[in-house]
Amino acid sequence: MPAAQSTEIRIPFATLLKVAAFALLVICVIKLWPVIVMVFVATLIAVVIDPAVAWLEKHHVRRGFGIALAAIILFGILAAFAFVILPAVASQVSDLVNQFPQIAHRLGSMFPPVAPLLNHWAARVKRPPSAKEMEALLVRGSSAGLYAVEGITMVILVLVLAIYLLIEGRRAIEWIISFAPAKQRQRWRTLVGEGNVVLVAYMRGQAITCCLCGGVVFTTLALLHVPGAVALAVLAFVADLLPVVGTIVMTIPAVLIALLVSPLKAAIVLAVYAAYHVIESYVIIPRVYGNAMKLSTLTVLIAITVGGVLQGAIGAILILPVVALYPIVERVFLREKLPEGTVERHEAIEES
Repeated sequence: MPAAQSTEIRIPFATLLKVAAFALLVICVIKLWPVIVMVFVATLIAVVIDPAVAWLEKHHVRRGFGIALAAIILFGILAAFAFVILPAVASQVSDLVNQFPQIAHRLGSMFPPVAPLLNHWAARVKRPPSAKEMEALLVRGSSAGLYAVEGITMVILVLVLAIYLLIEGRRAIEWIISFAPAKQRQRWRTLVGEGNVVLVAYMRGQAITCCLCGGVVFTTLALLHVPGAVALAVLAFVADLLPVVGTIVMTIPAVLIALLVSPLKAAIVLAVYAAYHVIESYVIIPRVYGNAMKLSTLTVLIAITVGGVLQGAIGAILILPVVALYPIVERVFLREKLPEGTVERHEAIEES
């Protein structure tokens, strides 16, 4: 009977070091993910402001003064949101909550199948909270306060990072590129240059479309005397960051609240929302984004889904510029490794 053969597996020490380094990199990314997101958002803000600062430089305004002016505008917008818009939103939401029993009764009469559920929640709103519920509310309130403080701190830190990126960003990019092999540095510079165009187009387009959407919603709802016009306009501004999905998110509550006023006004609100998003999709977005953002609708939907699953609403919003950068990476770094004509076919698909 032949002796059993033994198999010896040897793993080079260099391979073990590479695996350990990769594992350490993954752990660092997971631990530092909030910081990475903050730096990415600050980069987007700095990228969209930099052309304005450069334009001031061309008109004989010192770069330092231009950056200081940008900082004043950024923090002014933040202050206006915190002390003007946010209190108005909170007031309108509070009014809607106080009126919820009447709202539930009217909606229940219009839609009998959901009347029991609405009446249940209306009864809970009317009933004063018990001692345990009050304690739970206090705990949730304190937690919400802590989250609010953390959120404000993160927003301020992001704006400060954006200002410093305007000051030192170009030197920092060159310093990072210097670590790449000499033959690859020009490719990285090309990626940064073309990627900057994409990010500027994305941020400029988002700012314009979100402001237009919020303005149209507020004007329409205010003219129709629909309750919560400011709150619904803020919701529209934020939801417009998400293509397709955001349209549904902003439309449903606006139509339901308008339905409380009259069915005619609800129909007008639905028609205005639908008309605006058709105009935004086929007129405004092509003009604002131009050829910089070449993403098909299917790509956008898949990207939003993946980003939402991984990081929630923030991930769904921030993943789009990252996906838009891929064609540049493919053209600059992968053209030689892909089959002939692959890059051209991909570009044709995105443009269609």
